[in-house]
Amino acid sequence: MIENKKKAYLRYLTTRSETDKLEYKRLVATVERERRIIERQCWETFVLRIEHDLHGRQINAYKIIRNLNRSEKDNLRLNPIVEHTWLDYY
Repeated sequence: MIENKKKAYLRYLTTRSETDKLEYKRLVATVERERRIIERQCWETFVLRIEHDLHGRQINAYKIIRNLNRSEKDNLRLNPIVEHTWLDYY
């Protein structure tokens, strides 16, 4: 589906015709619609897994609640490259 959208975009760029533009826009809309459906399904399975865990062992549910209640939301851990390493690299 995405490959068809890319091909339609390239076709539109080469021809600049109105029909190719409409075809590309139609494919963009269908890809976006499918993306929303897949995203919604993933969210539903995530919520169902949390609900199931609330009635079971509750480990994952408490882990998620604990992460939501943290004041610091950034989980990104960067390992910065020191300057002499860059100098040696270049």
